[in-house]
Amino acid sequence: MWGHVNGQLLSILYYTIPAGWVVAVCPPVVHLDPVNYKDPLNFNPWRWEGIELKGASKSFMAFGGGLRYCTGADFAKFQMAIFLHCLVTKYR
Repeated sequence: MWGHVNGQLLSILYYTIPAGWVVAVCPPVVHLDPVNYKDPLNFNPWRWEGIELKGASKSFMAFGGGLRYCTGADFAKFQMAIFLHCLVTKYR
């Protein structure tokens, strides 16, 4: 989830967002739209099979940022480096 501080009064459909309010986005919610996905609340790891995911998409946002870089990727690499270091230096 990420947010943006709204700089001016903004009206979207029936909603008015006052200036200075933080607008938060929860990307995984797009995967719960029954218009785009059949039975969105059921676990189905194959639901994206056969769908082209290389282009920009408004209905698929992997890791919360769509095709953008995963914010946790560097942390995951750091954790893997620590694990490998411990495995190589302390395994008997």
